[in-house]
Amino acid sequence: MGAWANRPLGRIAVGAFILLWIIFAFAFLGGRYSDQEWYSQSVDRFKAWTSSNYTEVLESAQQEIEDENIAPKVGCEVLVSDLQLRLLEEYSQLLKGIRHVNIWGYLETENKGDAAIWAAQQMLLSEMGIESHESCRFLDKGCNAEQFRAALEHYKPHSAVVMAGGGNFNDYYWEDQPSRINMINNFPDVPIRAFPQSIHMTKADRINATRESFGKHPDLQVAARDQPSYDWLRDNLGQKVLGDGKEVKSVLVPDIAFMWGNRPDFRRNTKKTHDILILARDDKEISAGGSKQIPFGTGVLDLGGRIGNVTYQKVDWKFTHTPGIDRELPEFVDQDEPGKNQRAWAKAVAGFELLGSAKFVITDRLHGHIMSTIIGVPHVLMDSKLGKNLNFHDTWTQDCECTRITDDFEKSLEVARLYFESIDDGLQ
Repeated sequence: MGAWANRPLGRIAVGAFILLWIIFAFAFLGGRYSDQEWYSQSVDRFKAWTSSNYTEVLESAQQEIEDENIAPKVGCEVLVSDLQLRLLEEYSQLLKGIRHVNIWGYLETENKGDAAIWAAQQMLLSEMGIESHESCRFLDKGCNAEQFRAALEHYKPHSAVVMAGGGNFNDYYWEDQPSRINMINNFPDVPIRAFPQSIHMTKADRINATRESFGKHPDLQVAARDQPSYDWLRDNLGQKVLGDGKEVKSVLVPDIAFMWGNRPDFRRNTKKTHDILILARDDKEISAGGSKQIPFGTGVLDLGGRIGNVTYQKVDWKFTHTPGIDRELPEFVDQDEPGKNQRAWAKAVAGFELLGSAKFVITDRLHGHIMSTIIGVPHVLMDSKLGKNLNFHDTWTQDCECTRITDDFEKSLEVARLYFESIDDGLQ
């Protein structure tokens, strides 16, 4: 290990492992993980140890990634560890003093990205020694509002509402944002925090409604997961706009799914069923450069050159059933799994295993990219109609060597061909 650990990449990876081991050991032995002074000192030491090497590694990687004729590689461990640590560092401050939370924005869907977000939120809260109680999406349906409020009252002054992360802070679908506004208006005496969101709002009346509600709350924090979203928060909820010394605290952090950390086991241990997985949207957010010409299901694609035919599977994981948690599915179980956390975990694992079932991934789903990065599978990311994919990539993951960006499907196949040729040449 000595020679490897002396290289910049190796030193950073070893440092991340040591720091996380110390954190877990400290918590296990009875210390308080939320001890901010101890935690900040640990992170500062890690940053000081790796800072010079980290910049060198990423600059070198970016030079290679900008060359479209270079194949993507397996793995992105250094960057994933860095983004996980950024989340821990930021939320150890944002959630300081909070021990009990209710979560606003629970989504019961088959979308594996939403499930990975929910499970990652629980991971972070657990690391901070915070217990989650009630969860709702709407006050007027599917929510016991009395229990929701009672839990917050019982644990005051150490309770808060945490808004779930994701991509529904927008006025393209006008459903979750008005519900979020309603919740904020109904809990003016409770601290409200947020996991990171992509933000896309263009309608003046809806922006004004958001600004009015958010601006009146005395203890509200919001989080963006990409630079344009953060700029929007500063421009629309900052002190210059709200006036009278008011300001909604906003932060820029990576997507919460990076709390999964590095999970190459999903790439290594999952049986390969196809050469290429095409994880494609099948909804209103499909962009002009999507893969509409390829039917959903399985088949063969000709990559040309010496690679020729490869097998593919095309799916949208928003519509693929997760086995083992529902009675009505072919995989019979005795009863439906009732636990929200358990259901989300099963769906997220199914998503990771789907990505790990192919040698190469092409996707226009943001969490197809994020979860592929977490497991280190080489992949191509195309944008969605709302632009959130490239906004996130350009903010956080442009230095990842397992990722390439294209604006149409044919170019994505060219990148796939480059990757398979690199394997054929023994370069991977």
